[in-house]
Amino acid sequence: MGSKHCRLYDENLVHNIMLSTGLSIMEFLKKNRSAGYDEVCEFVEINSNSIIEDTIEQLNSNEEDPEKGLDIEENGDGWPFVDPEEK
Repeated sequence: MGSKHCRLYDENLVHNIMLSTGLSIMEFLKKNRSAGYDEVCEFVEINSNSIIEDTIEQLNSNEEDPEKGLDIEENGDGWPFVDPEEK
């Protein structure tokens, strides 16, 4: 009989953070069509904390009200995170 693998993370949380990151990158690339690898990496690095915090906040609010969908909080101009070119 094999031993049970102990996970140090919540798979659902990791999955949702990955999805949020992917969607954020897609939005970044829509605004910055000529962005290269370095710019995308810089965008993720600058916004990683916001992506994680927003995802956790959204998941927590969905637990309270399951009728809500997963929305990325926007900063007022339709863009949820910091654009590295505008810093």
